[in-house]
Amino acid sequence: MQIRTAKTDREKNELDQLLWDVLWKPLGLPRDIRKSFSLNGRQIEIIVINGGIVIGGLVANWLSSRKIEIRHIAVSPEHQGTSIGRRLVEKLITQVRRPHPVKILTDARNTSVGFFTKLGFKLTGITLEHPDFMAHGISIHEMCLELNSSTNE
Repeated sequence: MQIRTAKTDREKNELDQLLWDVLWKPLGLPRDIRKSFSLNGRQIEIIVINGGIVIGGLVANWLSSRKIEIRHIAVSPEHQGTSIGRRLVEKLITQVRRPHPVKILTDARNTSVGFFTKLGFKLTGITLEHPDFMAHGISIHEMCLELNSSTNE
């Protein structure tokens, strides 16, 4: 199993397919829904490859030099519960550490709040309402992890 930044168009396409299959297809959302969630700015796409197949992925966008947001994270259903999601977030943390404090934000589904809490994220108290998710009983909660420096948390 290998965790690294997506490099090729094939890997990026496999990541896009995984995100849709896991996050949006089950909700009946359109195939191109990811475009409506995209942000401007530098993007990081981290993938987990097993047997030549992308089985996990994370997409994050830099919002500023001290703030990054995890936009999407997904693990194939047959590999969920095997710490792949945790390893994706840990890989992101190692890539974004700086000599100055950095905040990692995410808008977590209510079903993912526990996952992010275990990784040290804290609820900010902001809840977002999105009709496509609310129709499925999914609420969105902003969470934050503050990294103090390149040598410690």
